[in-house]
Parts: sequence; structure tokens; C-alpha cells
Amino acid sequence: MFGSLFEDEDGGGLAESPGPPGARKCGPKPPPPPRGVTGLCGIRNQGATCYLNSLLQTLLFTPEFRESLFQLGPEELGSLADKDKPGAKVRVIPIQLQRLFAKLLLVDQEAYSTTELTDSFGWTNSEELQQHDVQELNRILFSAIESSLVGTSGQELIANLYHGTLVNQIICGVCGRTSKREEDFQDLTVAVAGYPSLQHVLTDQYVEMEKLEGKNQYRCEQCNKLVNARKGARLKKLPPVLSFSLLRFSYDYVKWERYKETGKFTFPKELDMAAFCQDADQETDTMYELFSVVIHKGSAHGGHYHAYIRDVDGLGVWIPPEEQAVAIPTDPSTGKVDYIEVSNPTQLLKAILQQEGEGGTTVDKLSQSLMAQTGVSWNKRFKKQYGPITRFLKKYDDIFELNPVVNWVSLKEPTIPANGPDTAATNTVPNSSAGGDSCEKEETSLTQDSRMEGKCNCGVGVETRTAAVKNSTQNDAKRPGPSEASNFWFDFNDSRVRPIPESEIDTQYQGKESAYMLFYRRKSLTRPQEAKDLPTYGMQAWQLAEVIEENSRLQKEREEYEIIINTISIDVLVSHEYMYQGGALQTLPGCHSNVMRLTLDRRKSLGELKVSVQEMLGSLWAGPMCLHIAKQLPTGLHLYDCVSEDDSRRVQDAGIAEGTQIFVWDGHQVGGLPVPSGERWEPIAISVIHGGGAGCHSNTSRGFPKCSALGEVRVLVSELTNIPVQSLVLTKLADNKSGNESVLLHNSQDGSSLRVLGFQDGDRLLAESKTSRRKRGGSPEVKPVGQTEVSQVTLSIEEHCSGNNMSANITIDTQETIGTVKMLALSQFELNDLQLEGGSHLRIVSTQGTGPPLYEDQTVESVSLRTDACLRLQPGKAPAPHQMVLYVSMLPSVDDVADFEVLTDKKATVGDCLRQTCARAGIPPEKWHLRRTNWCGEAEEPLNDLDISLEAATLHHGDLVVLQEGRIPPKGFVCMPVYLYPSPEQGMLGGGDSSMLGWITAGVNSLLHSIPEERGDGGSGVLFLGDLEISREATLLDLKTQLLTLPHMKDAPIPTPGFLRVRTVEGGRPARVLRGGNQTLKYLKINSATQLCVQVLHQEEDLSQSVLVLNLRRRVPNTREYTPEEELLWETCKGATPSVLKQAIADRFVLPLERVAVAKHLPEKFQWLAVQVPKNSGKPKGKKKGGGGGKGGGGGGANLKKPPYMLKDGDTIGVKDLQFDPHDTDDFSTPEDDAGREALRRAEEEKKQKRQQSKNSNKDGRKERRPEVGITIHVDDFR
Repeated sequence: MFGSLFEDEDGGGLAESPGPPGARKCGPKPPPPPRGVTGLCGIRNQGATCYLNSLLQTLLFTPEFRESLFQLGPEELGSLADKDKPGAKVRVIPIQLQRLFAKLLLVDQEAYSTTELTDSFGWTNSEELQQHDVQELNRILFSAIESSLVGTSGQELIANLYHGTLVNQIICGVCGRTSKREEDFQDLTVAVAGYPSLQHVLTDQYVEMEKLEGKNQYRCEQCNKLVNARKGARLKKLPPVLSFSLLRFSYDYVKWERYKETGKFTFPKELDMAAFCQDADQETDTMYELFSVVIHKGSAHGGHYHAYIRDVDGLGVWIPPEEQAVAIPTDPSTGKVDYIEVSNPTQLLKAILQQEGEGGTTVDKLSQSLMAQTGVSWNKRFKKQYGPITRFLKKYDDIFELNPVVNWVSLKEPTIPANGPDTAATNTVPNSSAGGDSCEKEETSLTQDSRMEGKCNCGVGVETRTAAVKNSTQNDAKRPGPSEASNFWFDFNDSRVRPIPESEIDTQYQGKESAYMLFYRRKSLTRPQEAKDLPTYGMQAWQLAEVIEENSRLQKEREEYEIIINTISIDVLVSHEYMYQGGALQTLPGCHSNVMRLTLDRRKSLGELKVSVQEMLGSLWAGPMCLHIAKQLPTGLHLYDCVSEDDSRRVQDAGIAEGTQIFVWDGHQVGGLPVPSGERWEPIAISVIHGGGAGCHSNTSRGFPKCSALGEVRVLVSELTNIPVQSLVLTKLADNKSGNESVLLHNSQDGSSLRVLGFQDGDRLLAESKTSRRKRGGSPEVKPVGQTEVSQVTLSIEEHCSGNNMSANITIDTQETIGTVKMLALSQFELNDLQLEGGSHLRIVSTQGTGPPLYEDQTVESVSLRTDACLRLQPGKAPAPHQMVLYVSMLPSVDDVADFEVLTDKKATVGDCLRQTCARAGIPPEKWHLRRTNWCGEAEEPLNDLDISLEAATLHHGDLVVLQEGRIPPKGFVCMPVYLYPSPEQGMLGGGDSSMLGWITAGVNSLLHSIPEERGDGGSGVLFLGDLEISREATLLDLKTQLLTLPHMKDAPIPTPGFLRVRTVEGGRPARVLRGGNQTLKYLKINSATQLCVQVLHQEEDLSQSVLVLNLRRRVPNTREYTPEEELLWETCKGATPSVLKQAIADRFVLPLERVAVAKHLPEKFQWLAVQVPKNSGKPKGKKKGGGGGKGGGGGGANLKKPPYMLKDGDTIGVKDLQFDPHDTDDFSTPEDDAGREALRRAEEEKKQKRQQSKNSNKDGRKERRPEVGITIHVDDFR
């Protein structure tokens, strides 16, 4: 039944993921990390075995079960070495349980695996990936253990500890005869629904008796007839370990689905079972103490198990929560925080913010850092469980300080960065023991401490356990004494074990994360004093020997791993082979640099490094020795930090890592010249172009220190080109890659350094005299002819043109172009680019996917290709230098159109690109627009300006753009459809009393009826004028003026814009009237989603805010029909009450006030809401709160502009003369309203039917789940 009941929706029930593919760098596999500060070992999740892990930890910390299991020796259980021998009876399950328990107690490992135990269960078909119910496992595992121990001294182990007896009894109500039936139980199943606590449900089950009456009468054998009786159960015998299974999961037979009972259900820490026993006098030992709570987190269709367990023997180290340090794992090879291993979002965000410093960062940047560090976004990893990141930050306001105005987040208390040398609030816990002398001294002292504490000396995590003891006992005054050690609780959550206060158990009474199984021990089960704090108690010699061997192996692995990750190779360069020239160190002519490779431990001191270098050089070096970190730059070799000043400093602290170059010299001169060192003097490779006539230029490349002033560079260039400084003109030439233009360097900039002026490696500097510059009239286009030091890389090429999917390796110079690489690849694959339809191109393939096509004029170095980089040869023409490739994703997606690429010109406009992409997708460009995307590929602001180039829009080669449906106006503009509606009041066919009125009426009527095919959806007499594009900063008067320029309005007889009334359209009807000619559209809240309509008036109009434009419809007596609409301009400055409205309507239709009844039409519901005047609404004495009092009072009830009436422009008011309906029985409705309500009812019925059909479908409307499979544990027959 529970096969797929606990499928993990939040990922909690699955094994801890080590992170996204490719997130870890290659290197030696680290050994298992040692135990944490608690000194207790977790259990690794094999996939979905959290239910098994929780139960195993509970059994391990049940001392009576653990020690009874340890007492069984090989003579009874057999040996694993003989399990495959014919006829051998080896009880594999108990043996593997013994081995697992011993290793969980003693092996110095953060978490241990249960694979050997599950293999003994006979699980060979990935059963560890199938989720199950822990209550079901409890019964099946105990049955397997009992079957495995048949014929041994431990065959009654389960029965003696967990089995009890209850008596079911029925008492006859006539003769008093009692019918009894005894029943054995292993755990007590108790209901949760309808009960507030465990005591209440036990009272109901084992104290109260059910009455058997009526149709449920009992046949008494002694009375020989059906009689009234009482039925109940009593506990006859209680086991030493009493377990309860809480029925948290039920089935709803109305909704046909499972659900979880999340209501509050309390349980005591101490439980007296005397009231529930049959004979309380005979069963005297009835006091129990809670020691394990198995918890289920999730819903009825998914979740995760973990357990709160009391450390009865004090085997772990308990630290008060307020003293617990946040443990952030680190990568031992780098010492940096390993963010992928941090599963707690609070710790993860805290560690990232510590890197940002005390100032904090924006929430967006925090999300980007999280994505960059872990490879998974917040939404994918945490949102389902914790909600959006901003909500999470607000919830934990005691840790994070969030400013919602600027979206800025920081830590509340300044902390030292997570990967700093030491932290008070955050401890970095490496995955292996740290190296170095200090660690060795600490280990010695800790070992002594452990012996003084009475620990077993079997190599059981001495460093971690005793260090935790020392740290946790620094505040002994705050900690409970040793006698209270058995009251310490820990949370066992798969691999993670953390100390918790006892009060945290109270949080598991209710909710999605709540108690599922309870385990109690008899209070009288006292533990011997020698068992306290001694994990080896009761363990046999062979088990200890196996653990010692395991710990020795782990220690050896960690030592070897430490040696591997701390061993580095550095290159030693000697000054005898170099000279200082062109701003950098160059190899002497005719001398090949003799690079000597030195291997050393990075934990050693710099003094030891100097000794090693001296020994390696031998007679090659004599005299004082100075060591500098060197780096090969485009200009040559440059020296940075000196690492030989402090001999006591460690190598790794000096910035020396794998492949670092160390330059050996005397610290003063190389080849008789002083050599500047440090980052400040880092040379920049600049090509100096100079020469004579047009097209005849020479190029000299050399290095200039980036701290050099431009004036100093002028002097050096003058010497290089023989141009006098006074007539020298320097121009920084354009860089096509970065898009920088040529810049003339003026004499006023001579005091600025090259770094300030923005010079970079590869920049070109044109040197010419003032005379030659005047002759040619400007700066020539000079092709770069600089020469740089050439190196080679080996590239892996995948061929995807012919369909053969071949691959080849090509070694090429870094200065060669991508086009050359392509030609070599085609030659390797025996292909011809001319024969390939459309040509071919290369793309970079990485863990993030396939990049855009590479430009063939780019060099290998310029695209940052390194050895072992992978390129893919694909069909299709390579982009030219003036072109770019954009990735296009459609939103919403169009059938048969997948995401695609588009090749366009860099100088093309956004409009050109839009038309090109729409043509590729086969859609009209008028109804689509382009949007740029953010760093994670989500659509951002639209590209409003269609006339700017793609470069000006900051779109680059390989960018992703979204092609989204809907035309958008330029930025700051709105585009709205505009309709012409009939004039108000008398309608379009009504005449006027003046020549002006008749002229306007005739002209507009002619306009409305001249183009019937262009009428809108608003009904008869509505003309679509077109889409109007206008700035949001334009005024209402500007809008009206522009409306007069529309094609259909140019010839209309409209004297001035004042004769136009502009309204919004809602539901196909005119609604809000736009007022205030000087108000901007932005102020009037007009946007591109707004529909507007225009009405031509018979006179100029300027309505105030207090005037409501209502449509009146008068009821035809004795019918359900109305007269045509008439407009009422209702002035509400004297009050917007029902009485004032009725008075205005009575004046309009010349009716007595008492004969007028009005109602507001609700078109969405096809109903009429009667406007009632309260009976006590006399003339008010003044302005009333929230009511209709205005100037001069008004009275008559509440404000009609507020609920429930919400009267506004465009509302329809029905008017009825009570002379024809004296009893006011007419509900204002019409036959159209009846038909509309009937249509709404049918639509609602159809929705209900569809929902019911969906529920009654094959899968009951729910997603398909894995088939339910029961737990099976295979046990051999030992009877």
C-alpha cells in the first residue's frame, strides 16, 4: 500500500546530491570526511533509504538491542567467509547489523554506508531507490531478525524487548460473562485524527469500552441469545521498549485521494502506562521515557524521514545550540568553501555574504553568486521548500538585513569572510584532517586528553571527538553535568547529525513535518556506569579488530590524500640565462631556458624551499639568493612578490601553487641592469608603429611598465623612432575587438600613467612627426604587424558535417587563425569546404553547451583556447567579421518552430533584426517584438528603439534574445486602439435645435455609416479609428488634438478638441471619462493595454471630478423592457447618496420623488442591484463619516461610490415608476438577463462536470506515480 507513499517532493528522501555535473574539478578522490563535532556517525542515503536510516539509528541507540546483538558470536552466527560454502548456515543479516553498528560507533567517518546490509536483504533490483513506510519496515525487519536468529541464544531478542500482550474482552450485559482473547503486539498503532494527545487515544482504546447494542448486539454463549454487551481491550504485558505507530495518513473517500493528518497531536516525554493495563497491581513497572521520535516531513505523496534520538549512554558530544558554530565544508585542495556541500540555505547565503564583505550586495547579485558557486539557481534548489529568496531573507531577519527599497541585503553583524584564516561565527570544516606541525602538536595533546577522558584507543576519530569535547566544555557552567548526559538529544538526518535541545521535540507535534513513530524505554532500565561514554561496551574482540583495521585504512588514505593535494611542482628559473630588455626579462640569445622542476610540500616553510632550491642548483649558484614569483607575459618574464624574506612563512601562504615559476637572482640586478618587480611595474605589450611614406610602416613591439607616465613613454618612443620629442605625435589606434576608436594623446596627458589611460596588452601606438601627420591629413589605417611570442595548443575537433561523427586532435600555434584550424580539420577528415552545401564553421564545446560560430579571422589565442579545448565542425557558413549570430527563443512558442539562430549584420538595426527573425519563424513582424535576456536566460526589457544598431543596443555575438508576441511602442510611448462611439444623450439619429447641433449630428452619422465593415466589437454604430501611438507625457488635450488627425476624423465636422469626450472601454462599453485637459496620460494611468473610445459632443465640455456620467434606462410600464439609454451628468459635490441620486433622476423625468425606484445593472452577473434609501435617513446635521455628506449635506444614506454600489462612469441605472408597481415586486430584470444567467449556470455546470470527469479518470486526475511495491527482506531457513 505504501510503495510510493513517500516519494520525495522536495528532494529530502533522496540521497544527498554532490552537485551539478561538472561542478567539481578533476583530482584525486578525497577519502570520507571524519566525524563532525558531535562525534557521532550518520548513514549515507543510497537513493531513497531515509526510512531505513532513521530506524537503524534508533536501534543502534537502543542499548538493550545493541548489546544483545553484540553478544552473539561467530560460533552461533557463523562467518561471512563461509556464506558461499555448501551447507553452511551463516546468518548474514545479524552479522551485517553487528558490523554496521560497530562501525557507526567507532569508525572515524562522517557517514557510513548500508550497502552491505541491504545486500544481505537480497536487494538486487535497485530496491534502495524505492521508497517505503518506516512502520512497515519496522515489522518486516524485526521478522527477518527473528527468523535469522532461530536456534541461537538470541532467538528471543525481539520478543523480549519489543513484544507485549493485550487482551480483547467482551462483557455480557445480562449474565456478566467475560469473553477474552489474548493478542501479541510488537507496536501499538494509534489514531491521530480527532485526538489531541497520546494519552487521550490510549484512554479511548484501552480504558473506554464500546457498547454493542441494537443491530450490533453480541451473541452470548451462556445466554444463548443476542444481548447488549461492552467491548474493549486491555494491556496485559508491557515490553521493555514500547513503540507507537501514529496513523498520520488517511484516505478521503469523497475526494478519492490520500492525505496527511497535520493536526496537533502531543506526546509526553515520560509516560505512565498503569491506567491502560489490565492488572495495574501485577504490572508495576509502567513508567516509560521517550528516547526516539521518527519524523516524517512532507505530504501524503512525498517526503523525507529523519529521527530525534536521545543519547542514553552519552556516546556523542552535545553542544548547546547557542554555542554551535556554523560548519561550512571546505575543499582541502584549495582551502576554499565548498558551496555545493552546503545544504542549509541559511549557511549557504551567510557564507556567500561573508565573501562580499560587511557592506553586503543586491539580492540579484546574491542570486548570481549562488548560481556561480553551486551551479544551481535558488529557484531550482530551494524555492519549492523555502519560497522565493526575498521571502526567505525577510523570514530570517535575525541573520539577514534586507532593504526592500533598494533590494540590498547584508549580514546583521559583520563577520570575517568564510575562507579567511579564522572565523568565530563560521568554522570551515575540511574534508580531511589538516596538516602541519600545529596539527601534530594538537593531535598529541588531544590524544592525551582522550585517554584522560577514558576513551577507547582504537583510532576512533580522536582528533574530531576530543576537539569537540574541548570546545564544548569551555563553558561548563552553562552545560548540564555528567549525570544528565543521558538527556542529550540529536537529530539523525541521513549523513548529518546535529545536537538539538529537548524542547525541539515539541515542534514535531503538528504540521507537514511531524512525529510518525515513537519509541519509549522503561525508566527502570538503568545503564551500568562503565557503559557511559564508552562505545566499545559489550563489543567483541573481532568487531574491535575490524574497526581498528578500518580506521587504520582511513588514516592511511587521508595521509596519502594530504600528501597528494599538498604536493606541488614549481619551475625554477635562474638569472644567469636572462637579460632585462624591453621592459621584461628575456632569454639570452642562443641560450635555451633551462627550466628545472622542483616538487615539494606546500605546507613547508619558505626557508625549507630555499634549502631545496640551493640543493637542486648546487654549483650553479653561489652567493646570496633571492626568490621571486615570476610570470610569463606577452612582453616576457616579469617578477612579482619576493618570497624569501620571511623563512618561517609557509609556501602555500606565500601564493605559491602548482606550476608557479620561481626566479632565482641576487635581488638587485640581472645582467648588470636593475630589474623592477611587483604588480605596479607589470609591463604592457604595446606595438609601436612608425615609418615613412604611405603604406610603408615598421612595427616594434616592446613592454612599458603600466605605472610609466605618458611623458616617459614619449621619451622612449622618441629614442626608438629617432623623432624628436618636441615634434612627436602619438595616437592610440582603434581596436576592432573592443570597439575602441583611435585616440590622439595630447601633451597635457603626459603626467597620466598607462594604466590610467587604459592601455592593455596588444594595443597599438602610432608614432609620427607633426610634419608627416599634416601631409597625410590624419591617421592612416595600419594593419597590425606585431609579433608576439608563439606557443602551441592541442585542440580536439569533432566532425558533424558528414554524419560520421569522427574526431581528431590538431596541434597549432596560438597566433594562427580559426580559419586555419578549420582548414586543417577539413584536411584531417578528408572533406572539402567547397563541396559542403553552405560551407562549414567551428564552435566551442564546453560543459555549458555549444557556443556560437567562431569568426575565422580570430586567432586561437584571442578566443582563449587552451590545450584539450573541444571544437565542433558543423555545416553552415562562418560569420564574417561584420556579422554576428544571435540565439532566438520564441515566447509564446509557435508550433513547429523551435529555438533557432539568426545571422545578421552588426550594423543592422533592431528593426532589421526583428524582420529577419520573424521571416525565419514565418510570422508577421508587425505583431512581435524583441527582448534582451538576463544572465540566466530570462526575458528582460524590450528593445524599444527599432532604429538603433544592434551594437548600440549592446547586443553581442552569441547573445540570446526573446522574440515575444505583441507590438510595443517606443520607450515612453503607448499604443492604444481607438473607437468612435455614438454621441450621448439623444443618440446619433436625434436632431438638434440649432444649426451647429444639426451639422455635427449629420456629419458624425455619415461617418459612422460610411464604413460598416470597419466597425468594432462594441455593437452597432461603433467605428474603429485605428491604433494611436502617443507619449505618456502628452496631455489629454494633446491626445484629443492627435485624434483629430486620424484618417476617419480629418473630415469630421468637429470645430475644436473641446467637442470630444475621451473614455476608456471596458467590456465593450464606454467607461471612465478622462478629465483635465492638462493632465498627462501617465497621470491618468493610460497604458498600451487601455482601449479608448471617442464621443463627439454637441457642445464643448470640461467635466469636473465630482461629475459622474451615468446611463439611464426607464422601465416601460407593465413590461420587462426599457426605453433607449439617456445620459445623466450627475453632480455629486452635494453628496453621492441614494436620496440625492433619486432626486436628480426625479427631476430629469419630472416624477415625484416617492414614485422613483432605481437599481444599478451588473452586466457580468446579469443582475440588478436596487439602490435603497435607509428609512432613518433624514436630513443630516452635518457631514457624516464615510457617507454621502458633502457641501450642504445631502443625506440619504451611504456613499454610492463605495461598496456595495461602487458607482462610476458608464454605469447603467434602471429607473422604475412605482405608480405602475406599487408593491415594488418588479426586480428590474429583462429576458436578456434571464438568458445570460442561464448561460452562466450552464457554464458552471460544465466546469463541474469536467472536474468530476477528471477525478474519475484512470489516474484520478493526478500525475502517474511509481507502482507500489512492498518491502521484501530475504532470509534463509535456519529451522
